[in-house]
Amino acid sequence: MPDLTYMDPPIEVAATGVRLKIVVARLRSGGMRPYAGGDEVDFDASDPLLIDLASVSRSWLEALDSACRQGLARRLILLDTAETGLFLSDALTVRRDRDLGMLKGRLSATARREARSIEAAIRAETAQAFGIVSSVASPDVVPELLYLGQSSPMFLSLENALRARGVSVTAALSRNMASDYLSTRRFSAALVDMTSAGESDALFPDTSEPGGLLNGLPILALIDGDKRPRDDSQDLLSHADEIIECQDPEPDVAKRIALLARKYQALRPARPTASITRGNGDDVMGLFSSAFLEAHLKRQIDVSNQRADALSVMTLKLAGEHRSDGRLLDTLAKCLGPLLRETDCAAIVETGTIAVSMPLTSYHGAVQLSKRIAEAIAEVDELASLTLNWRVVEKRRFHTANALLEAGLSGPFMRLEAA
Repeated sequence: MPDLTYMDPPIEVAATGVRLKIVVARLRSGGMRPYAGGDEVDFDASDPLLIDLASVSRSWLEALDSACRQGLARRLILLDTAETGLFLSDALTVRRDRDLGMLKGRLSATARREARSIEAAIRAETAQAFGIVSSVASPDVVPELLYLGQSSPMFLSLENALRARGVSVTAALSRNMASDYLSTRRFSAALVDMTSAGESDALFPDTSEPGGLLNGLPILALIDGDKRPRDDSQDLLSHADEIIECQDPEPDVAKRIALLARKYQALRPARPTASITRGNGDDVMGLFSSAFLEAHLKRQIDVSNQRADALSVMTLKLAGEHRSDGRLLDTLAKCLGPLLRETDCAAIVETGTIAVSMPLTSYHGAVQLSKRIAEAIAEVDELASLTLNWRVVEKRRFHTANALLEAGLSGPFMRLEAA
């Protein structure tokens, strides 16, 4: 069989001696393509950089300190097996060699977090251009976390500590309960307790899929760092945005969770509200207008070109004599809302036609979500008189915002039975 390791994501490793061999071997087994760093540190390179604090020279650490003071742009991973306690807010910290096998997934989660941050920023710019100022990042807004787990004794005390720090926590002890909460409320992040008996990760096996249970919601995973994670929880941990080790003192854990809750609260993109949709969208379905989406899509295309990220547009077209019925459209909006991620921007582009721009989503991922939406609508009795056709177009270099939207409106559409 051909060697396809050249397709693995590259990562530069700053380590010396035996430690370099150990780290490189762990990274290769985890699906990455490591290479040894040189004597000179390039903190502006595009590849992520892993620094083994136990073996690098003082000159590396001095260069790191200087780069951080000047504003570090490179993705940085600190391997702190020596427990130096060095903490950088923008760096990913790994405490054990065995956790290097999950680094590929955690870097993907970091990329999603960066994309979510950028989407929030450019969505706010678009909203401001239409005369709306988002209040999501207001310090008066209380962050809400969705707890998923078995209500361990540790959580009960942690819940009180978080409430004392102004963070609201809602516990979901089953998949159905979590689905109900997510369909009616917005959460800053999901707090996943993996310190209990071991069934919390079974609540959501599809965390990385568009339209899945958590559906792009940031994941804060609580683990016992003194114990080795089970094999069946590795996938969940690899998709976690943050991994919080609970063997640390409880006040420190609660403080870190509260800081992260506020951080992710501020990263939530603006969504259609009464003030935004009035004159700029659809008041019945609570979606953006075609003008808003086209203006925002220009910014998304610029970001996609700069970062070489995927960007797709999904078009949903309703058929049937009741496709403009306000009551049915309201039901459709309630069905559609929980299936879209906060980074997805949905708008009414024609009567009975919805276009959704989906950053960091390939053609395949958008097709998955289209099928999920079609299946969800088919199961709602009130929408039996509506037929949903869908089409997906992934952005190419030659696409402008208008051309991408037009491509989504023209050409063959798919139905559920034809998919």
